[in-house]
Amino acid sequence: MEFAPLQPVDRISNLPENVIADILMCLPTRDAASTSILSKQWRYKWVKLPHLIFDVTVWQELEVDERTMRFFLFLYEVLLRHQGPITKFSLVIPRLKSCSHIDHVINFLSNYGVEEFIFEIYKGYRIPSSLFMYLQLKRLTLSACLINPPPAFKGFNRLVRMELCDVIIDAEVLQSLISSCLLLEQLLLDFRNEFDFLEIDAPMLRLFHLRRFFCSSICIKRSQHLATVRVTSRQHIMADEFNYGNCNFVGFFDSLPALHKLCMDFHFMLALSAGQVQKVLPTTLINLKILKLLRISLYSEDEFSCVLCLIRSSPNLEKMTINAISGWENTVASPVPDFLKVQEYSDVLLNQLQEVKLESISVGVSEMTLIKLLLDKSLKLKRMVIRQESGWYRPSIERVNVILKEINKFRRASPSAKVIYEN
Repeated sequence: MEFAPLQPVDRISNLPENVIADILMCLPTRDAASTSILSKQWRYKWVKLPHLIFDVTVWQELEVDERTMRFFLFLYEVLLRHQGPITKFSLVIPRLKSCSHIDHVINFLSNYGVEEFIFEIYKGYRIPSSLFMYLQLKRLTLSACLINPPPAFKGFNRLVRMELCDVIIDAEVLQSLISSCLLLEQLLLDFRNEFDFLEIDAPMLRLFHLRRFFCSSICIKRSQHLATVRVTSRQHIMADEFNYGNCNFVGFFDSLPALHKLCMDFHFMLALSAGQVQKVLPTTLINLKILKLLRISLYSEDEFSCVLCLIRSSPNLEKMTINAISGWENTVASPVPDFLKVQEYSDVLLNQLQEVKLESISVGVSEMTLIKLLLDKSLKLKRMVIRQESGWYRPSIERVNVILKEINKFRRASPSAKVIYEN
């Protein structure tokens, strides 16, 4: 008896059309277009994809001498053969130089209902006025370009997320751009240039992330919904690279009634501590539940005092993480600094704090003082994790045992508090 050979089953081609579309949208546009050679059934599947993504992988596959020309030939072919709406367009090729072809592409897309636009090429490209005609835009990411909306621009009425990185923009233009987007919920700013003052007026804002410190003072207005604030830096900037003496951030928290999660690094701490550090903030952070402090120098009097100020001002804090910067001044052999001797802690109340993480610490006098304070004042503390730094200062096993014995002597307001030490 002879059997006919089994034919391979094409399981992918038999998938529902929406599933195939989801798979193709996970691929760069060049790879999705390559599926057209598989069979007649696949020839035109990619031309209806609503997401077009052109990234550095496309650029690197082209020959160096003809990269720009061949890239735009491919891009024009994709756009001309495309069918249906284009809801997402991403062009992220940092080595692509500014040219008139880019203006034509952005202008061409203005009639395709783009909802998400991501753009980054070689720095200095001036965004054309046609981008500000994207009436359906909901998410906008611009990097390394010049932004100057036309006078007739009235805002993106549907925009909910905006990310601006290394862009060139005037402070007043930026303020006007933000305030004209009435539905804006997420705002991420990352600038190299410095502003003296920035006012953010976005009544629906829920997340604000300042990725690189660039402003001497920021005022956030009408922020009844702003729950998450992150003020961090992408790189380690020395303190002398920014004039913190001109900063005034004491009133930064005045208009944040819904603040739930706060993350900041030492740059904002230095700005907050410019001048005399207050014991408490002018406004109590009544809804703050999660506090994360990055690269904090606990052997600095100003930064240590800022930590206490934030703790005092956050009576309902539930989770706190401190990632410390250690140094020889804070090793176990150091004398106790005066500011740790005279500091008054009696007014510190942590009735809701349940979890504490202390990371990259050398367990010197400042850290031990903070550990003692947190254990003594946290009535509901369940877990404190102490993670040893991985740098040049690592105590011996003997010293670790001494540290743990000392910590075990500290009074614990919570009977269920556990201290976990990780080296």
